[in-house]
Amino acid sequence: MLKTGDQLLGQFGGMVTVKDVLGEGSQGAVYKGLNEDGSFVAVKWYSPAFQTSELRAGISELIMKSAPSPRFLWPDDLLIRGGEFGYSMALRPRNYRSVPEILSRRVAIKFRELVQSANQTVSAFKKLQSQGLFYCDISEGNLFVNPDTGDILICDNDNVGSTERLPGVLGTPRYMAPEIVRGEALPSPQTDSYSMAILLFLLLFNDHPLEGARAARIRCLDAAAMRELYGFHPTFIFDPADSTNRPESGVQTNASIYWSMYPAEVKEVFTKAFTVGLHDSRRRPTFADWQRALGLLQDSIVYCSNCDRQNFYDESKAKLKCWSCASVIKTPLKLRIDDRRFLMLNRDTKLYSYQVTRRGEDPGDRGSPIGEVLKHPKIDVRGLRNLGKKPWRSVNPNGVIASVVPGSSVLLSVGTKIEFEELTAEIEST
Repeated sequence: MLKTGDQLLGQFGGMVTVKDVLGEGSQGAVYKGLNEDGSFVAVKWYSPAFQTSELRAGISELIMKSAPSPRFLWPDDLLIRGGEFGYSMALRPRNYRSVPEILSRRVAIKFRELVQSANQTVSAFKKLQSQGLFYCDISEGNLFVNPDTGDILICDNDNVGSTERLPGVLGTPRYMAPEIVRGEALPSPQTDSYSMAILLFLLLFNDHPLEGARAARIRCLDAAAMRELYGFHPTFIFDPADSTNRPESGVQTNASIYWSMYPAEVKEVFTKAFTVGLHDSRRRPTFADWQRALGLLQDSIVYCSNCDRQNFYDESKAKLKCWSCASVIKTPLKLRIDDRRFLMLNRDTKLYSYQVTRRGEDPGDRGSPIGEVLKHPKIDVRGLRNLGKKPWRSVNPNGVIASVVPGSSVLLSVGTKIEFEELTAEIEST
């Protein structure tokens, strides 16, 4: 392997000097590297068992394709020393933390940012597949999250496969699709869809969707037990038609708590993924299904007026009680958008263009807000301020029409309609 001070030649002519070891894995080690211009990069260097011509060709192919999204820490140069190779990529910023750190509560994150990380995960893998690629090895170990913003970074992209090249790995145990566990399929976009659903469930529910009572009864989780649990007889812990694998009290407690908190539409997409989607890869949720459900989840966040914790508004519930202090939550007004979605108008709500257009824009890459809820500086009323570049048109309950030019606001009052460029929304009570 490498040592501090080693010089690595890039295929584009630059030289990288090896610095400290950042981490080690099954394929090799990752080092900090210094470019000739003084900038730092991460260097992944392979152990002898992985120094193959097939892997080298695959990495070169990925470098030429370039990253499908800034969310990927993509290989940017092939590095060579003698007959051995590795590659360089952007260095992960320190404020991006691992998913295991978040799930274990060693790193604090609020629901809004957690849901945004799920949104960006879907967005990133959608863009990857749009280029004819699939990841092959989606797991919690390859995703990093900025807990302050919900932004994500995906590492270890050297195993990305395509229809033109056989994948180099089958996946990570507990994340592999059942058909791969059974030996019936190789990684593909369809198996990536399943692995992504596992990762999203872990992010939002902090438990594994197949690990309930049946997993709790297993004394030794050996290879045979894992094949049974994840491959031959997988059962969703909240399967509406099969209660044999419900979360075990005192063992899988997180999933039950979160399942009671999230709106019905969110639970429906996970149920689809882990019931019919377990057995038929063609019936797994699409990227559009995930974006619709996660967008709704993000738009439904409300604050408890007693403890200020974030909760989720569910139109199917007559009363919403805070998960933390059990107080009945006084919900704010909501913006009903084109009868297809709603946005809770909290004190800090932001409005984005994807929410008020017909193009189905990406909530994971939402860009800058085009509107924000703002309190009047002198009286106790709130308005929605136009932060965009184009005027809106408002019609209040008395039929008074006004132009809401950039920088101005429309008063939040029940019955007021706001006409955006493509869609019309109405302010409603809850």
